[in-house]
Amino acid sequence: MNKLFFIIILALSITACKEKVTEPAGPTQMEQVIAIHDELMPKMGTVGELIAKLEASMDSTQVDSMKLTAIQNLKGTNQEMMTWMMDFGNAFDSAEVLDGKELSEEKIKTLTGFQESVNNLKSSMEAAIAHAEKLLSN
Repeated sequence: MNKLFFIIILALSITACKEKVTEPAGPTQMEQVIAIHDELMPKMGTVGELIAKLEASMDSTQVDSMKLTAIQNLKGTNQEMMTWMMDFGNAFDSAEVLDGKELSEEKIKTLTGFQESVNNLKSSMEAAIAHAEKLLSN
């Protein structure tokens, strides 16, 4: 009886070890970069709307340097985003972006650079939007 009990416990232990499920380690670096991109995309529409509102609110007889600066900042972040997306698309293929294809060491370094630049872009865009909205609320 003891042998049978021991064999059952051993079999269950072996089975339990084989079926051990590991928890996902969290989003990959690529997923983090894409998440920031996806967060910024809807803000592109906001940028366009704010540019239009600022331009419409300007008095044609007076130069409002604060509004002009805000428009330039918004247009700058818009251009940065377009450039970032084009460069990112040229640096990585769809399998690397969408399917999690393993990246070479060089591609990992490239991705790290894109991660830094998209984080900077996020800060710039959010600051430009906040500044424009503040000007329009006055």
